[in-house]
Amino acid sequence: MRLISYDCEVFAYDWLVTLKDKETGVYTCIWNDNEALKMALSDDCIYVGFNSKHYDQYIIKAIAAGFAPEEIKKVNDFIIAGGQGWQCPLLDGIYFRFNNVDIRDDTQQGLSLKAIEGHLGMSVKESSVPFDIDRPLTPEEKAETEFYCKHDVDTAERLIDIRKDYLKNKINLGRLAGLDEVKAMGMTNAKLTAAMLKATKKPHDDERKYVYPDNLRKEYIPPEVFAFFDRMYDLSISDSELFKGKFNLNIGECPVTLGYGGIHGAIPNFFWEETEDRGIWNEDVGSYYPHLCTINGYTSRNIPSPQIYEDILDRRMKAKAAGDKHTANALKLVCNTTYGCLLNQYNDLYDPLMGRSVCISGQLYLLELAEHCYQEIEGLRIVQLNTDGIMVECDKKDYDTLTAICAEWQSRTGFDLEEDTVVKIAQKDVNNYVEVQPGGKAKAKGGYLVKGIAPAGAFNINNSCVIVATALKEFFVNGTPVEDTINSCDDIFQFQIIAKAGAKYREAYHVMDGEKQSVQKVNRVYATADERYGKIFKVKAEDDSEAKIDSLPEHCIIDNDNELSIDEVDRSFYIAMAKKRVDDFKGIKPEKTKKPRRTKKMATTTKTTNVYQKLLTARAKFLEANVEKTGKNMHLSFKYFELEDIVPTAIRIFNEVGLIPVVNFTADVATMNIINTDNPEESVPFVAPFNQIAPIVSNAGKQATNEMQALGSSITYMRRYLYMIALDICESDSIDANLDKGESDSAPAAEKKAPATPEQRQEVKENLTAPADNASALQIKGLKAVLKKLKDADPSKEELIANIAVQTKGFTEISKSDCETLIQKITAMLEGGAK
Repeated sequence: MRLISYDCEVFAYDWLVTLKDKETGVYTCIWNDNEALKMALSDDCIYVGFNSKHYDQYIIKAIAAGFAPEEIKKVNDFIIAGGQGWQCPLLDGIYFRFNNVDIRDDTQQGLSLKAIEGHLGMSVKESSVPFDIDRPLTPEEKAETEFYCKHDVDTAERLIDIRKDYLKNKINLGRLAGLDEVKAMGMTNAKLTAAMLKATKKPHDDERKYVYPDNLRKEYIPPEVFAFFDRMYDLSISDSELFKGKFNLNIGECPVTLGYGGIHGAIPNFFWEETEDRGIWNEDVGSYYPHLCTINGYTSRNIPSPQIYEDILDRRMKAKAAGDKHTANALKLVCNTTYGCLLNQYNDLYDPLMGRSVCISGQLYLLELAEHCYQEIEGLRIVQLNTDGIMVECDKKDYDTLTAICAEWQSRTGFDLEEDTVVKIAQKDVNNYVEVQPGGKAKAKGGYLVKGIAPAGAFNINNSCVIVATALKEFFVNGTPVEDTINSCDDIFQFQIIAKAGAKYREAYHVMDGEKQSVQKVNRVYATADERYGKIFKVKAEDDSEAKIDSLPEHCIIDNDNELSIDEVDRSFYIAMAKKRVDDFKGIKPEKTKKPRRTKKMATTTKTTNVYQKLLTARAKFLEANVEKTGKNMHLSFKYFELEDIVPTAIRIFNEVGLIPVVNFTADVATMNIINTDNPEESVPFVAPFNQIAPIVSNAGKQATNEMQALGSSITYMRRYLYMIALDICESDSIDANLDKGESDSAPAAEKKAPATPEQRQEVKENLTAPADNASALQIKGLKAVLKKLKDADPSKEELIANIAVQTKGFTEISKSDCETLIQKITAMLEGGAK
C-alpha cells in the first residue's frame, strides 16, 4: 500500500489538508472543498500524520461529513481546548473511516514535531498567520500556510524513513498475530503485544502476595533487604507509599538502591584502566525479564497459556540463529514490551502480581550474585549493578573463582550470563559512563555522552550540544583535550542547542539590545560572543510568571532557518560546558564564592547557636529555597502549599542546621516540637487545636471516604499547618482575599429588548449562577465522560471520582483551566498503553 503523509490546518473561515505521496513526492493541497478531499482519500493508501490519532483524523472526519469551515473550527477548538475528538458533540453519530496511522505512537512524551525538526537540522520557523484570525485568509496568507504545512508533512515523511524498522516490525508482528498491516501500524507496541499473546483482560486483587523464589540463596542477602520488601504484606501501608519506597545499601565502595522500579548502583567518579594483574568483567543476563517470566512462571495470567509466551521466545531465538531478521526483530518487540504491560492497568496483559514478581525477584537474584562475588573474592569491587547485570573488578588470578560462582548461579537459576571484558572505564554514576572493550570499541551511556536517536525504549532524539558529548568521549577514551575537539570541528550543527518552552508556557521572548522580542516556543540557538543578544525567557500560561529556558548561554543567537556560519559561534561556551562536565565525572564541584563576613558568621553559628537561632536560620533558608506551591483550590483558583511541597525542603534544611521536628497528636491537640539535635533538652513547641475532619459525603448522600481515610486526611492537613507555623510560612488568606468583592458600580440603564426565548433564559440562568471563569457545560460534559470511562476501566478509581464530584460541588464549581487539566490527565491514564 502507498504511504501518504498528511497534515491539517484549521482557521475560522478556512481549512487546509496537505497530502504528500511518498512514492512520487507529489503534494496535494485542498482548501475548503469537502468533496475533493473525500475523492482524494483511498482505501489503497495509508495516511501517516504526527499526532493524527488525537487531532487530524477528527478534522478529516468533520470534512468528510460535509461540515462548513465554521463547524470544523468548532471541532478544532474543542480538541485544542483539551477535549477528546471522540467526545466532540458535533461528531456524535458520524462514522467515517480511513487508513490513519500516527507516527507519534511510542515516542517520548512531550516530544513535539517542531523539536524534532530542530534536532534533525531542518528549519523550525513557524507560520506567522495566526490561527485565531477572524476573517477569511488572503491569498498571501494561504500561500504562507501552504508552505509551512508542506514543511510539517515533509517532517512526518522523514520520520517514516527514520522509523521504518519500527513500522516494519509492527507490520510483521501484525501478520504473525493475524492482523492486517493498517490495524497493526495503528496500534501501540503495548496493545500489539497483547494482541499477539491473545490476552483477555481479567481482574486481579493479589498484587501484594509476592512469594520469594525457593532457589534464592538468602544467606548472601542482608536481612534488611527482606524487611524492606516484607512491608508489602503490611496492608496498613498504602500502595502509593509502598511502591514509591526505596532501600539503600553498600556493597563495598558501591552504593546500591533497590525499589519497585529496579536495582541500580555504581561507584561514583570511578576511573580505571586494565593492568597486568587486575581486570574488569561485565556479567549481563541474556533476555533477563522475558526469562524471569518463563523460568519463574511470571507470565501474565491473562493469556490462554504460558506456553504461548515461551513459544514466542523460542521462535525468536531460532529465527535469529537462522538469519531471519524480520521475524526475530518483530518477536523481539513482544519480548521487550511484555514486562511494561504487566503493570499497565489499561492493557489486556495487566497482571500486577506478575509484574512485581519479575521486578523484585530480578533484583534479588542479581544482589545475591553481587554479594556472593564480593564476600567470596578478596579485593573484588562491584563497579556497577543494574537491572540485568553486574560489573566487577578483581585480580586476574581470581578469575576462575569468579567464573565458578557465575556458573553455579546460572545452573541454579536457569539464566544465562553473557560476559564482556572491559579494558578502560570512566564512570560518573550509574547513568553516565563510557567503557572501552578489547580492540578499542567504546560503549557510552547517558545524557552527557549519547546524542542522536535513542537506541532503545520510546522513540526520542536529542542533537543538542553534540560537540560537547563528542569532546567528553574523546577525552575519556583517547585523552584528547576538550578544546582540541571543539576547536577543530567546523560542522555548525554540532553546536546547535534546541531551546523549548514546554506546554505549560504560553509564549517565549528573546532579549536583544535590552528589549524583549517575541519568538517561537521552539528555537535553534547557538552561543555567541555578541553581547547584544541575551537569553531566551518563557512565560507561564497560568500566572504569567517568567523564567529563563534552562542550560542556555548568557548570549544566544537564534538561527531557525540555518543561515549562520560556524565563525559566528562562540566556542568558549562549549569548551566551558565540556570542562564542567569533565569535573562532574571526577566529582569536582565548582567553588562557591561567599563574602568573608558571611563565612565568619556561619562558622560561628555552627558551634554556638541555640534552638531559637537555629530555627531562625532554618526559616531564612526555607524562604531562600523558593519552594513552589503545587496545591490549587478548584473554586477560588488560588495556589497553596501541599505537605509534600514543604517536607522535603524542610527536612533537608533541618538536617543542615541541626534540628528535628517531632509531631504528636491527642484527641484535641496537635503538637510539633522543634528539637536541637546538638542539645536535645532544647526545644520549641508549636501547638494547635486538632479536630478530625468528618468523612466526605456526596450530594447523593453516599459516603466517599471512611473514618480511617478521614483521620489520615486530618493528620496530613494538621501536619501541613504545623510546618507552616514552625517555619513562619505566609500564605494569602482566602477569606480576606474575597472581602473586597462588594457590590459593583451601578450599571447604566438597559435599553428595551425583545423578550428572551426559553433557551436564552436558561443560558442566562446558567451564566448567572456559575462562578467566575467556570468551566462551560461542554467541558463539564467532557469531564464526566472521561470519568465514566475511567470508572468502567478501573472500578478502584471510584473513590477518586467521588472526591472530584464533592470538591467541585457536583461538577458545578470548577474553573476552565482545572477542568481541562483533569480531562487531560484522566485521558492520559486511559490511553496508558505506550510506555
